[in-house]
Amino acid sequence: MEKLKPYLEDINRKAGYAEELYGIRIRYVPLIVEEMTIVFDRQTWKIKILEEGRHLSTGEIEKLEEKILENIEKGLVELYLTLTFGEDVGLGEG
Repeated sequence: MEKLKPYLEDINRKAGYAEELYGIRIRYVPLIVEEMTIVFDRQTWKIKILEEGRHLSTGEIEKLEEKILENIEKGLVELYLTLTFGEDVGLGEG
């Protein structure tokens, strides 16, 4: 989790900026969107499985850490955040 911490801090700052810009509160930031949706819970600063509503254990986070880092470094997490706004705010409609 220590390896992820600076990345999560950066994601938190970006989500905070988006909150100010769009006026919509963002609690969850998607990290992995595959069979399960793994999110960063900005309120508790924990990583959880969205469908199950439970936080991941340290061991589970370690198993997913490389995939999460890969998604962050590739820009997928920012893309997920952008797509969320497109759906919630309705950007690009009409």
